[in-house]
Amino acid sequence: MEKRKDAPVPQGEEPKSDAEIVEEVLKTEVKQSTFLRNIGLKSSSYNYGKGTSTMGAHVRDLEQKLERSELQAEVLQEEMAAIKMQVEEYEAARNKELELLRKKSQE
Repeated sequence: MEKRKDAPVPQGEEPKSDAEIVEEVLKTEVKQSTFLRNIGLKSSSYNYGKGTSTMGAHVRDLEQKLERSELQAEVLQEEMAAIKMQVEEYEAARNKELELLRKKSQE
C-alpha cells in the first residue's frame, strides 16, 4: 500500500485517497474482504452471482413499473382530452346563450 501511495501521480490527475488505495489493494489481493463489507463497500467477486440475479430482477421490476406508468399516462391524456372537449362544448353553449340574451336585451 505504501508503494501505491508514494507512486508518482500522472499530470492532470488527482492523487488517490487512502480509502481508494486500500480498496484497490483489497480487491486485487483478497477475494472476499470483510473490511470492504464492514465499511459498506462490497467486493465485486463476492457479489458477482448475487448482483446479477438481483439486478436483473430489479431491472425487470423497474421496466414493469415504467410500462404501467406509461399506460397510466396514456389513459390520463385520453381523459384530459375528453374533459377538454366537454369544456369546449360547454363554453360554446354558454356563448350561444349569452348571445341570445344580448339580442333579447337589445330588443
